[in-house]
Amino acid sequence: MKTWFSDKNPLTVTSRRRSVNDRIRAVPDPRSWPSLDDERHLADELFGERGQTLLDSWLEQQLSRLDDTAFARSFSDHIDLPGVGVDDYLHRRIDTSAGSLLGGIRFYGRDINRPFVEIVAHSFTNIDRLRDCVSQEWSMFAAPLLRLQTRPGRLIHADVVLDENVYVARYRDMHSPGPGVWLERFDEVDDAEALVSARYRCLAADDPALARNVFRATAADLRDWHSFGQLHAIRTHEAVVGLIAVAPGRIGWIEGDEINEEVVAVGHRGHGYAALAQRALAGRRATDKAELLVGTIDGRNVASRKTAEAAGRRRVLDAVFVPLDRASATP
Repeated sequence: MKTWFSDKNPLTVTSRRRSVNDRIRAVPDPRSWPSLDDERHLADELFGERGQTLLDSWLEQQLSRLDDTAFARSFSDHIDLPGVGVDDYLHRRIDTSAGSLLGGIRFYGRDINRPFVEIVAHSFTNIDRLRDCVSQEWSMFAAPLLRLQTRPGRLIHADVVLDENVYVARYRDMHSPGPGVWLERFDEVDDAEALVSARYRCLAADDPALARNVFRATAADLRDWHSFGQLHAIRTHEAVVGLIAVAPGRIGWIEGDEINEEVVAVGHRGHGYAALAQRALAGRRATDKAELLVGTIDGRNVASRKTAEAAGRRRVLDAVFVPLDRASATP
């Protein structure tokens, strides 16, 4: 296990072997770090008193990864990088005179050529000091970027790039279903797989940059959702025009029904069918006042952001990339 502390120089960091509990008692509680202020406000808004419990439980899970060898091995068992050991994949808590952080290495789309450092929470007030700290601490991975989660519009900086948005709505607050579009079960799950395959082939041709960032549902995913009644065909009077798969899940600490896949068939785009499908789903479930529909949308996916807003969902959090060398491109 590695623990990370600093003296007055924020770039002079030493490591000491101490238990997680000792370390948490010795330095400020991460729950008080200002980077979580927006999420605490959002937790109250979405879940009331239970929201703080959800957020704190998620944070405890992240802290547990300071020592969780099984978590580290979920990386190291599949990745062989020179000079990198199992413990290097553990989360790290770093405390310096410029601020504190909790974070860990990640790989975009499980691609070892696209590393970045996920900052779970921090107390830095100067983004350049945060960059310097992260760049030094994870230098063995040569990650070009760190990623932060913020309130939309919170971090405005010339070289900050949007990775993805989190969109949320209570079913009861979404727009009313529209006429002529409804959801039904696929007779054959193979039809759903063919629809997804065709759409992603088209995406790869039309928008390679977005296609590199989004990952299609597998055949196994589609079969599982179909068996549990979570996969829906989007139907009009003329044809099946797409599909939507929604299952209980969570995005970080935000739990609800998560949109896992949503495609509109090639040739049927531009008619608002995806938004109408989400509204049809909400119409089925609006009697459950507490239930949320949640999902992430890639920053390049303008069409899906418009769909979410047309359905009545709102953007509540952004994940943003910050280049560590101030000249890096997104992964």
